[in-house]
Amino acid sequence: MGLDKTDSISCYYCGEMKILFIGDIVGKLGRKAVGEVLPNLRKKEKIDLVIANGENLAHGRGTTEKTLKEVMGCGIDFFTSGPHIFAHEEIFTINPPLIRPANYPSDKPGRGFTTLAIEGKNILIINLVGAHGFLGRKFLEEDEEVENPFLMVEQILKVQDRADLVIVDFHAEITSEKRALGFFLDGKVTAVLGTHTHVPTADAQILPKGTGYVTDVGMCGAKDSVLGVAKEIIIERLAKNARDPFEWVEKGPAVFNSVLFETGAKGLVKAVKRIDKET
Repeated sequence: MGLDKTDSISCYYCGEMKILFIGDIVGKLGRKAVGEVLPNLRKKEKIDLVIANGENLAHGRGTTEKTLKEVMGCGIDFFTSGPHIFAHEEIFTINPPLIRPANYPSDKPGRGFTTLAIEGKNILIINLVGAHGFLGRKFLEEDEEVENPFLMVEQILKVQDRADLVIVDFHAEITSEKRALGFFLDGKVTAVLGTHTHVPTADAQILPKGTGYVTDVGMCGAKDSVLGVAKEIIIERLAKNARDPFEWVEKGPAVFNSVLFETGAKGLVKAVKRIDKET
């Protein structure tokens, strides 16, 4: 992984920043929800930087240049991801404003963190994946090991020690692992935002030492679904051990889940709130 990558992005920095983090955008309906909500929201809240998890952009699996550009046109500046991003590995050949989990095997394409230069300020964005899965199973579907996310983020912070703000997307299954990482990084980073479960949690808060935190941001996708997938498919899988392929819901009501936080002194957070909409 590169240790000195810096990107430039067009934003205005006024000492304090409002940063919006959008949960996993799932397929066509999720992209549609972003298009209906974000442009007005960004203007109304005077948001300086918008980050979203994009591992499910293209029909629920990975992202493509077309789907990436579609939601960037709605006001998203940068993307984090998760294991599904490798469904379309060619996305990394165009040097997108996108990172993949830093503790994923190093032979995979892409980078696990980057620094955005915004009006003279350096904003470090780190992507991590959880090391534990449901009921002890491996988190990754592939038979691959991931490096310890706690040790990995420590390593990154030691090398990237000049950042003014640090945003961490922790893409993990188990809530306790996310919670533990939040306290582990409290006071060391600006915000720790959990992703992956597609279910928003009600614990957006400022931790004791000033780090913004939420266990899971949620998703942008079909309201009447499980993970953005047709609910009947998931019910059959869980109740009857069926193995029908996923069918991504592309019509009907959708949700837009996000967390907005405002930075204050010393690169920490002075205000945080959920912004959840239905379309």
